[in-house]
Amino acid sequence: MIDLLLDCDPGHEDFFGLMLAVANSDKLNLVAVSTTVAYQTPDNVQHNAMKALQTLGRTDIPVAQGAAKPLIEPFGLADNWREFTGLDGAEFIEPTFAKSELSGIELFAQKLREATKPMVVGISGPVTNVALLLAAHPELHAKIEKIVLMGGAINTENRFPGVEYNFSIDPDAAKIIVNSGVPVVMITRDLTEQGIISHELVDQMRAVGNAVSTVSADLMENYGDFTNPAEPVVLNDPEVIAYLIDPSMFSGTDYYVDVETQGQLTRGHLVVDRHQMTGMAPNATLMTKLDNTKFTNLIIDSLKKY
Repeated sequence: MIDLLLDCDPGHEDFFGLMLAVANSDKLNLVAVSTTVAYQTPDNVQHNAMKALQTLGRTDIPVAQGAAKPLIEPFGLADNWREFTGLDGAEFIEPTFAKSELSGIELFAQKLREATKPMVVGISGPVTNVALLLAAHPELHAKIEKIVLMGGAINTENRFPGVEYNFSIDPDAAKIIVNSGVPVVMITRDLTEQGIISHELVDQMRAVGNAVSTVSADLMENYGDFTNPAEPVVLNDPEVIAYLIDPSMFSGTDYYVDVETQGQLTRGHLVVDRHQMTGMAPNATLMTKLDNTKFTNLIIDSLKKY
């Protein structure tokens, strides 16, 4: 059993990560959730996480709000942020439980102090909160078994040329994490682009026929444009949870990595020493290949558990 602290930014994609974690409670014990800077206001992102957990039947899991902005970068919401919630397309039950009064960093620190064995920290959004946790509480590093994060890219990008979105939001935080000495497993953008969701899979979700599967199908109908096969719909965040449930669907390589924070055009770029040019020992495992059949089967099998 893995005891998991999850830092996320719900979000359609993170709903699926939470759904997988809750459905597979025989393998994962989701201890606490913190929410991170993203595309919406901090209050709305926290509220989205609480709405998701209410719908998933886990109002016992505390949800704390994390940092409101990156460590150094100025942060601005999209101009149209008032036009969407982040969980558009589906009907959600409003939360009946209270938000945590702790900050995300202090909630995680509290849970780590209380833990009788090392915990896993999962990150499926910008990585500011966990960088702050590591910087503020070096005495707790030994209580973290590993950090599994969705971020970074080797041969692709989705924010700037050569730069993946989550790392682009807070490059300085990403640099802290990869240089922390805590084991890091990185679910790269190269891998998540293989997490293709077809409209046929959405139909399978709906056919499961329970409340959670209906919400999931409605979210995907809103999230994805299934009309252009040349640009398939992918889910980028639930792979963090899928990896913890069944790592056999992933493959990757250990590398020495760092994150560029000074470049005018490359801030947030993941620097990967693929040819051992630095002489540095590997500090991260980069997952780059996904068995998408196993991944999509896990989604359907998990929905059937609700």
